[in-house]
Amino acid sequence: MVTLSVTRSRIANVLRDAESLLSAEGWDPLTNPIMSAIDRAAGYVPGKGGTDAERTTLEAWESLTEHLGVASVSHWEREPGRSALQVLAALGGAASKPVTA
Repeated sequence: MVTLSVTRSRIANVLRDAESLLSAEGWDPLTNPIMSAIDRAAGYVPGKGGTDAERTTLEAWESLTEHLGVASVSHWEREPGRSALQVLAALGGAASKPVTA
């Protein structure tokens, strides 16, 4: 079994891939939410995914939460007036966040 290291670059790639998925499929907070896109981009299937994929999706979620400065991305994405462009920009911004020690 190969164990993947969850690096900042892996998390950035997952966030970019989630952005691409939502851009192609269309974002909807109820039927195609951010977390679902992050899970798929990380290769995580809840209840079936491996620990590396689960860890990656959790760290990507945390990175996005920190980037937005919110306690809950789910609540943020469901705010009235939230647009798909804002969601895509948030994912791209979190992916581009520089690595800090």
